[in-house]
Amino acid sequence: MRNLDLDALRCFVLGVELGSFALASERLNRSPSAASAQLKKLEHQCNSALVTKVGRHLQPTESGEIILAYARRMLQLNDEALQRLKGNTLEGKVAFGLQEDFSEVLLLKLLAAFSRSHPQLQLQSFVGRHKELNEGIQTGELDFSLGWESEKSAPTVNP
Repeated sequence: MRNLDLDALRCFVLGVELGSFALASERLNRSPSAASAQLKKLEHQCNSALVTKVGRHLQPTESGEIILAYARRMLQLNDEALQRLKGNTLEGKVAFGLQEDFSEVLLLKLLAAFSRSHPQLQLQSFVGRHKELNEGIQTGELDFSLGWESEKSAPTVNP
């Protein structure tokens, strides 16, 4: 049985997300030809074309979509394992606020991923209106919040 190359998978995922393997190569500190070679290597390992050009952008083929989903999971597990072995664990408690718009879309996915990466850190989330969240920051109840702000209100930053 063959193994998929994690460096090639990382380049592939980043290339698809950025829409360009040239941009992916810059981000990964590689030459464009090295990124292209990694894509070819991955396509050879998968025995299938993984991307197709649409105008100036790249889109994953049907096989590319399949590999993309697995690659993201594999890279996440790889990165989590290495992070845990490094011993750079965060500990303590972080309280944060979100407006309802964000909580419906982002909260579950972010909390799940973050909790797996930092199991020693206790997260406490509050969902509320902009004014309530700002008050929570002012009183020290919240460490930070994410929300929409109107053009009329001035941004506030509290350490």
